[in-house]
Amino acid sequence: MKYVSTVGEREFTIDINDDEHIVIDGEKLKIDFQGLTGTPLFSLIMGCQSYDVNIDKGDDIYHVSLKGTIYDVKVEDERTRRLAGLKGSVAVDVGEILIKAPMPGIVVATPVETGQSVAKGDIIAILESMKMQNEFRAPRDGVVSSIRVKAGDKIDQNTIMVTIS
Repeated sequence: MKYVSTVGEREFTIDINDDEHIVIDGEKLKIDFQGLTGTPLFSLIMGCQSYDVNIDKGDDIYHVSLKGTIYDVKVEDERTRRLAGLKGSVAVDVGEILIKAPMPGIVVATPVETGQSVAKGDIIAILESMKMQNEFRAPRDGVVSSIRVKAGDKIDQNTIMVTIS
């Protein structure tokens, strides 16, 4: 099955051939992708690298947390993509984004305030987990509509830390 994934301004063509191989923009890769039952956590091994990935499905996009960065990923199959092209549809970057903790940890800081404008890439929360600090960045421009945690809070996986609208 062939898909087109859009991350920011970049598009990737992805062919899923079987459970162990994918082709991204013509490059064939051997993968192992396993979900943890009942959670949005996934284990991805690609090449010689291992990744912990948190994937939350939004309305039309997936919010993917990888190595402390949240990516908004739009995924379309070939048919849907062609039909959208015929309609001349335009993707609009609107709506509320929930920044969730992909793992349990202790909030180190939330260097933003409610009502503050943030630009894509700004640090909006820092979480310590497994003795590592993970910076969470704004996936797009917006305004911080709520901050639900504070420094020192012990939080569980999937706790909403910050909301951007």
